[in-house]
Amino acid sequence: MILRVPEYYEKFSCIASRCKDSCCAGWEIDIDEDSYAYYNSVEGKFGKRLKESMYEADPDDDGGGYRFKLKGKKRCAMLNDHNLCDLYTALGEEALCEVCTEYPRFSLIYGDVEQKALSLSCEEVGRILFERTEPEKLVDIELPGNCDDGEDDPAYVAFMEWVQQESVNILQNRTHNIPERMREFLAWCDRVQTVINYAQAKEDMSVLADWRYEDAGHELREWEQKNIEGKEKPVRALSYEDFEERFAVFADMEELYHEDTYEAFLTEYMRSSDYSELGYEHLLVYFVYRYLMNAIYDYDILSYAKMIVMATLVVRDMDAARFHRNGGKFTMSDRIDVARIFSKEVEHSEGNAQDLKEMCMMEEIAKVDALCRQI
Repeated sequence: MILRVPEYYEKFSCIASRCKDSCCAGWEIDIDEDSYAYYNSVEGKFGKRLKESMYEADPDDDGGGYRFKLKGKKRCAMLNDHNLCDLYTALGEEALCEVCTEYPRFSLIYGDVEQKALSLSCEEVGRILFERTEPEKLVDIELPGNCDDGEDDPAYVAFMEWVQQESVNILQNRTHNIPERMREFLAWCDRVQTVINYAQAKEDMSVLADWRYEDAGHELREWEQKNIEGKEKPVRALSYEDFEERFAVFADMEELYHEDTYEAFLTEYMRSSDYSELGYEHLLVYFVYRYLMNAIYDYDILSYAKMIVMATLVVRDMDAARFHRNGGKFTMSDRIDVARIFSKEVEHSEGNAQDLKEMCMMEEIAKVDALCRQI
């Protein structure tokens, strides 16, 4: 099998108690069944405390499963006053449950590849990513074993691997500014979606390779012309109404922005010396690695592309709000912190993430032309 990771992946190491925002606080921590059984087998005083620190969630209200209880300020029951894990100290690293072992890593399996990356909900990941000046790239590490369950179409997997790389190339093309790159990325994924739809309609995935190598026939070119969603370059227009719709899943931002201030606030931030195109480049590529290859499973690459752009616009709005709260300043610490807040509140909330995906699938604001106008 192949482990595919960003080249900075191995640079990550948990900074433990030095972290300003512990991953053991602020959200509930799930316990896998094997760990739950092991924790219940631990004896003695610590075993008693461990059992008292877990509970079984209501399957109707909370989706079921096992979790650690939270104490004051939503801190895990195993987190001590020094921001260290008592379970780790008492039983060792091998005793950590799957969530705690894997975090901040997340993964997606397709074909014989496990693609892993690091979540921006971790501030140390944010530091590693946003302090980079060089473009990002994925590296392949060959490992023993096989993760291919035989269900993924090899032709489609190969096509999507190419699409992912082409998307990253577009978003890292520094001869264009970030708004131009985002529009080009959307147009690219719009075309890709059209070809995927055509291949599905023909029940012939070999069409994808034909299109990739510019050997598309007249029938496919005709299909493209009729079905590409975004056909004309829209006129850019920053609007408070669009902002309100974007924040339907993140409504607390409206305390700062108002209809008569939104465009001026955002424009001032984007014209300031603290506005960093490099930061948004890293953010966009991060979102590509996090979301785009999910289209392996549902063939809906355009919705994931819209989600990537929409998420970036939401973060940009949050950045502008932070810029004005800071009196016209936006530092690297702010860049890391805002991305962390977005990731925790949206990417790690099943409800918010699903709301964002559904918005990108169904709402007028998320049509390609509408998104391009907001960029």
